[in-house]
Order: sequence, then C-alpha cells, then structure tokens
Amino acid sequence: MSTLSVIKSIWKIINFIREIFLNLIFLIIIILIFSVITLIKETQKQEIVPQYGTLVLDIEGIIVDNTLYSDEIYALQNKIYGKKINTSRENSLFELTQKIAQAANDPKITSMVLKLDNFVGADMSALQYMGKYLAKFSEANKPIYAFGSSFNQSQYYLASYADKIYLTPIGAVNVYGLAANNLYYKTLLDNLKINTHVFRVGTYKSAIEPFIRNDMSEEAKSNTTRWLTLMWNNYLDDISTQRKKANTQLVPAPDTMLANLKVANGNMAQYAISNGLVDVIASNYQFESELTQKHQLSIYDYQLKSKDKELDNDNKPLIAVVFVNGTISDGENSSNIAGSQDIVEQLRNIRKNLTKHNIQAVVLRVNSPGGSVDASEAIRSELDALRSYKIPVVVSMGGMAASGGYWISTASDYIIASPNTITGSIGIFGIIPTFEKSLSHIGVYSDGVATSPLAGNSSTQELPTEMNQLIQMNIDNGYQTFISLVAKARNMTTEQVDKIGQGQVWLGSEANKIGLVDKLGDFDDAIETAATLAHITDYEIDWQKPNGNWFNAFYSNMIAMLPQSTAEIVFEQLPEAKQLKQQVSLWSKFHDSQNRYIYCLNCADVR
Repeated sequence: MSTLSVIKSIWKIINFIREIFLNLIFLIIIILIFSVITLIKETQKQEIVPQYGTLVLDIEGIIVDNTLYSDEIYALQNKIYGKKINTSRENSLFELTQKIAQAANDPKITSMVLKLDNFVGADMSALQYMGKYLAKFSEANKPIYAFGSSFNQSQYYLASYADKIYLTPIGAVNVYGLAANNLYYKTLLDNLKINTHVFRVGTYKSAIEPFIRNDMSEEAKSNTTRWLTLMWNNYLDDISTQRKKANTQLVPAPDTMLANLKVANGNMAQYAISNGLVDVIASNYQFESELTQKHQLSIYDYQLKSKDKELDNDNKPLIAVVFVNGTISDGENSSNIAGSQDIVEQLRNIRKNLTKHNIQAVVLRVNSPGGSVDASEAIRSELDALRSYKIPVVVSMGGMAASGGYWISTASDYIIASPNTITGSIGIFGIIPTFEKSLSHIGVYSDGVATSPLAGNSSTQELPTEMNQLIQMNIDNGYQTFISLVAKARNMTTEQVDKIGQGQVWLGSEANKIGLVDKLGDFDDAIETAATLAHITDYEIDWQKPNGNWFNAFYSNMIAMLPQSTAEIVFEQLPEAKQLKQQVSLWSKFHDSQNRYIYCLNCADVR
C-alpha cells in the first residue's frame, strides 16, 4: 500500500469519527430542545396555585430594572434540580411593584409577609420605588409583617415598611453605613511589567485609578465621600420616617452603639429590640403561629392579570419603555451589559413603526455607569433621530445614570432622576496596555519597520510618542464633545458644564439643583411626564424587548438553568471577588474603535 493510500485511509477514518461526533452533538441538542419544550408544557399544565391569603415577598437574589431571564426559566430550574436558593437570581423591579399594586386592590389578598433572608439587595432608587408600593399596600388597610433571621441594609430598608418586624433570638440588624470600595492593580501591573498608557480628562475621573495607583486619590475620596454621605443620610431619613423613631436611636454613633451592645451582653437581637430596630423577638415557629391567615402565596406564584394584546383592538396610544441596563458596550444585551446593537435596533423599530404601533412617546430607563463612547453615541444619535419625528423622549434615571449613562440622556426632552440616582461623572479616558517589558523579561522581543511612527502599533512594543499625543488630543476632543452635548441639552455654557464636569459624581438631588436633571421623581413620574408631553391621557405601556438571536437566547437560558456550584455561591458572597469578576468582564467587553471610554468605575460598587 502506498503512502498516499495510507493517508487517504487515515483521513477517511478521521472524517468518519468527526461526522459521528458532530451528529451526536446535534442529536443531544435536539433531545435537549424537546426536553425543555416538554418541561415547559408540563410546567404550564401544573395546577394553578390558589391566589388568595397572605402574599409572601420572598425575593431571592437581586432587584434590577430589566431581567435577562424569565421567571419560567427559574421555574424550570427548580423542576429539574429541586427547589434551591438562587442568590444570583435577577428580579424585575417593575414586575414586583405591579404585583404589589395589584395585591393592594385584590380582595383575596389580606396581608403581606416580608421574608427577605435570601434577598441580596438593590440600589437605593429601586428600594425607594419598592417602598412606595409597599406603602400603598399598607394604605389599603392591609397589614405587613417582616420576619428575618437577620437583616442586611437592603432587607431592613424594605422591612421598615412593615407594621411589625420580627427577628429570631440569635438574629441581628446589620445597619452600619454605606461604603464604596475598589480594587487597585498598580503594583500587580508593575510586577508583571505591563506598561499602562493612560489618557484622561477630568480631575475627578477616577475610573483609571486602579491601573495607575494602589489607593484612591484624595480628589476621588472627597467626591465619593460627599455623595455617599448624602445617600446614607437619605437612607436614615427613610427608615426613621417608617419606624417613627429618631435616626440616632436606630443607628447611633459607633461608640454609643458598642456601649448599648455591651449593656445587652453582646446579644444583637436584644440590642435591636432595645433600640427600636425590631418589634418582636420570635422563632420562625412562633411567627407562623401568630399569622391569622394560614395560606401563604409566594410573590413568584402570584399571577399578574395582564391584558391579552391580541384581543385588545382599541388601538390605544402607547408609551414605549426602552431599557439601558448595565455597562454600555457594542453588541447584544447580556448580564450587566447594555448592548448598543439591541438598543439601537429597538429605537429604530419604534421610529419606523410609529403609526403602525401608535407609539406616542418613549421613556428611556437608564441604569448604567457608562461604557464605550462609540456605543453610547450610537444610542444617543438614534434617540436624536427619534425626536426629529416629534416623539417626546423622557429619561427615567434609576440607581445610576453616570458618564455614558448621562451622555445618552442628553438626547431627551426631559430628565427625571431619583434623589439617590448616581449621575454626572462627565469625563472621558482611554487605556492602552503594552507588554514589551513583560516579553523582554522572558526573552521575547518585537521588531520591524513602518512607514510612520503612527503605523504598525502593537501591544508588544512601546507606544510611540506621536501616538501618545494623538490619543490624548482625541481624548481632549471627546471631552469637548461631551460638555458641548450637555451644554446644548441643558441650556448651559460649556464653561458652566466644565465646572460641574471633570468627572465629578452627583446624587440626583444635587444634580437637580445644578441643572443636570429637570425633576426629582421615579419611573411613574417619567411615564406621566411622557404622556403630558405627548398630549395623551388614555394610554398603555409597551415594554420593549430586544428581538435577540434565538440561539444566544436559548444558550443563555440553558446556562441559567444550570445549578450553582458551592464555589459559585461562595464567590457571589465575596464583594471583592465579585468586583474582580465584574471588572475583568468589563474590560473584555470594551471595544471602542478609538479606545475612548465614558465610565464611572468608583460609583459602580456601593454597599
């Protein structure tokens, strides 16, 4: 047998194995798809949970404006793996509040219990919005009870709306203050011999500090301390109002707190009841025994009575709601990423189908620390195009609408922010790492020729002086563009904007005073403002969803259905590890064509 014949035979065998392998993969995918469809049908056939009794707000995970996965996916996960606590679960702020609003007017719902042990948290704006609807439930003469083995600050904020708060005998109320921490990598980068080229405009633009320092600059500390203290005071005022007790009683100074705890022999539960943080010390059994309504209905099982759009032929005017949720990057939406491709497509579809869908106004819900200049500008310009059709655009700022989040907000007719919205951060920066020192350390070098110092730039070579100058001038121009957009939108001069810009972060209440937002309010106020600007009264809300790639959606949903490992659960509970994961993901998503970013890193991790 010739060598050629042997090679042909080997190739046939390899090709045969390859075809079998690919066919097996395809078969597995088909089986998986049919299994999921079967599970969905089985879930839909399940007996409906009785819709009466005590509504239990037993939130797992976090509250966000717009969720990546549907509740059906989590229900399937529970069906496959059994009921497990999922602390990474995302819950829709607006779906939760719609359910609470419906329950307030539902005669079959008599009371509410807040069981928040598995609730990780939410930003202050979301907590206030939740509180607004809890207050409406209470105003309907329906009692609210809160029970916990312990309360973190987000949990306690919601619990403060209860008529009575119960705490287990070995529990605690951990309300101590807010903190904004970051990780810094200068020494690590030095040790790895990575040369970090930084370009920025803005004295307070601290997003690049982790790459050039080992600590927070005094300017960044001063700016962060100002707005963080204001946010903490707002938190204290809210819980004080709900509990009808003084701030200093609920959360005294540390020395007073420690003295009072000493009197209680270090018993945190006894300290909590002595200082009015809770009303009753009771075990879970004792708490359940006190409830007069025995049937408890989870918020996840309580069904919204929504209209069937196919049967609704009255052609009411619509207010479209578009979400910008997470870091602004090019591409599609994903977890904590606001993909400009998806958002631009939604806005473009609205613009092209205004008459067909009878859309009269748009509310842009922004909850983002910013991101890429290219991606932010793509969204802003599409909003501008929409406004040219005389469609009013109202921005509703959530927990954060900073830097790139504010850039896109300039293309609106009206901006409404929560008093605790983190906004501003008008500044710009660029970062280019090069690895010539790292490579030379291990004996690898890069060399060659180019027709210009601006040509042939490589991460394996030192950045030429000319390229440094070019990028810095481009960054300077980007800042001028930013403050010019703000100046035009807010009827200011560029000098006035520069004074409140330079990367400075402001809370919504401050931003309202200095002219960066038009009004303090919440999402409901934004909807009402949009209706007023559009001159409509009888309307419906059209919650926009990206079309999305079918395979990507299926893949993402399948990933969501996988059970969390113990390591993942522990990882989610470590703020620093979570922050590291977030930052690695962040930089991997940045693909700005000119390396220009409008992002607020220091205001992205408040806890």
